Amino acid sequence: MKLQELTSCPRTRAPKCQCESVLKEDFNPDIRAVCKLEQSDTVQGTLYMKSEEVGMGTMIVGRITGLKPGKHGLHIHEFGDLSDGCKSAGGHYNPDGVDHGDLIKGHVGDLGNVIADDTGTATVKIFAPRVDIHGERSVVGRSFVIHADEDDLGTQGNLPTSGNPESLKTGNAGDRLACGLIVFI
Repeated sequence: MKLQELTSCPRTRAPKCQCESVLKEDFNPDIRAVCKLEQSDTVQGTLYMKSEEVGMGTMIVGRITGLKPGKHGLHIHEFGDLSDGCKSAGGHYNPDGVDHGDLIKGHVGDLGNVIADDTGTATVKIFAPRVDIHGERSVVGRSFVIHADEDDLGTQGNLPTSGNPESLKTGNAGDRLACGLIVFI
């Protein structure tokens, strides 16, 4: 049996699902979520999320340190399961079953790139119009992952002579450097 078949929570893969607070219909506009990036000795960070209204997008702000200078793909992944480090976080959160892309078109979890400065610090300020922290498509209980390389935003997948199928799946963003569970605060 696969690990997912042995658990009952589709978000965290925990033996008991506790997503009732995520699915409640009485939305509170002050609801916020946070993610502390871990699973790395060098890359650390904290990402804060705030959503004014279900279906109206989410603001994501924070800071990530310990990166190589340059662009790094940032994604919300399917699971909050970090039992095998960032590997067990699954693929990008993709409830619509579409190809990889950017903030507007692609997986809901596709957040584009953050840019680390010469000190290896990336200041994150992203408005994600398709990300919710409340309701049926809530990302609470899932995970953030910061990647080693630049996300190509799916642009290399359908090139006539050199199409790269991985571009349509992961954006060729490379290794998972750090990850963390998204939780309410």
